[in-house]
Amino acid sequence: MKILIISYDFYPENKPNAYRWFNVAKRWKDAGMEVFVISANKNQFLSYEEIDGIKIYRSTEYFVGNIKYKHRENIKGENHFSKHNNSLGLEMLFKRGIKKVYDFTWSKFYWPDYSFLWYFSAVPLASKIIEEHKIDKLITVSWTFTSHIIGNKLKKRYPFLYWLADTIDIFSFNGKINNLFLYNKRNRSIEEKVFRNADCNTVLTEKIKQKYVDFFPEIQHKIAVNHNVYMPNSFDYEKENKQDSKTIKLLFLGTLTEEARSPKRMLAVFDRLIKKYSEYNFILDFYGEFTDTIDSFKEYQHLLDKSVFLNGFISRDEVNLAIKNSDVLLNVGNKNEFQEPSKLIEYMYSGKKILNFCSIEADTSLELVEKYPLKFNVYSDDKYDENLLTNIFDFLNSSEEIDKESLKIILKDYLLDEVADRYLRIIKNEQ
Repeated sequence: MKILIISYDFYPENKPNAYRWFNVAKRWKDAGMEVFVISANKNQFLSYEEIDGIKIYRSTEYFVGNIKYKHRENIKGENHFSKHNNSLGLEMLFKRGIKKVYDFTWSKFYWPDYSFLWYFSAVPLASKIIEEHKIDKLITVSWTFTSHIIGNKLKKRYPFLYWLADTIDIFSFNGKINNLFLYNKRNRSIEEKVFRNADCNTVLTEKIKQKYVDFFPEIQHKIAVNHNVYMPNSFDYEKENKQDSKTIKLLFLGTLTEEARSPKRMLAVFDRLIKKYSEYNFILDFYGEFTDTIDSFKEYQHLLDKSVFLNGFISRDEVNLAIKNSDVLLNVGNKNEFQEPSKLIEYMYSGKKILNFCSIEADTSLELVEKYPLKFNVYSDDKYDENLLTNIFDFLNSSEEIDKESLKIILKDYLLDEVADRYLRIIKNEQ
């Protein structure tokens, strides 16, 4: 079997799409299949390389896309959030200026999303690979939705291909994808074409499937559920005995944005919690991308570099060590009620306590952590009262634990073997 995967994000990027599909592809390669991948070079990656037997091709987004990544902000907390550094610097101001121009011009008119220029280089490259290597299975991964536009074009050109359209992030009923005033009907129309033309469509949750069934009831039989993936490791996450019982270390990993995953509510709660229990030393370490939330953090300058520490992305080994050295893991739910939070799976596998801040009433993180005993949910309508602070503090100091066997049962559907085999059954028409 020869499989071509088209995904805008791919290894070595530290993103859910890249992590999920690199590991699935690697498992298939180890099982004897030949796997090809087309991704975007994003002005930084090689046009071709082979990693763990996976043949990875990367094509350009042309001028605007390349400029976007050349001047992309990658803010490291200590350089820009420190209370001792109130100046962003000329370089940062320049980048912010470019971003504002981009947001108020280009981003108002592109379709279907910001990666659409990639289509024009990916389609001819994919056609060449399909013809030269006799590809028989095509998989397109959204997000970004441009991958599905590419897949739709290739399916028309090569109708013999089995096409699996994997939707990790929704499109036509997502209000933040593009200019809905211009493209709302077009979004709905093209997504329906994708669902009709693909041999099968996979989504992450039953809730998302039901939403699509409501939209396109006549193609219900073409929609399947396959969850996010987590690849177990043998790392020992158990923290060594605490020497200072008055220190509570909390950890956040991932991306924060004002629109989808804002830290405002969490920071407000911790500001009060730290004042209420001033005899305790609260340490909140943030690792990831926080470019869009600078202003929210600056509202709590008195906490920065004292209780709140902001850093950039870290390696896989550093992530494991950071989780091990923490007492509690922080999660901020997504305002998109149709997104399965992949980071929570990793949190749960560590066996650590999880403090989960819900962004909306229908927060998808609630469904995922429901079976996990070591969690405390701060709901979107919870008041900032003394009872909430007391309950959070009691949770932070609790000594409950969970064993590895229980974790495996809870997370069975999310482990790599199950997810990869489920995809394979689908493309072999064995589901």
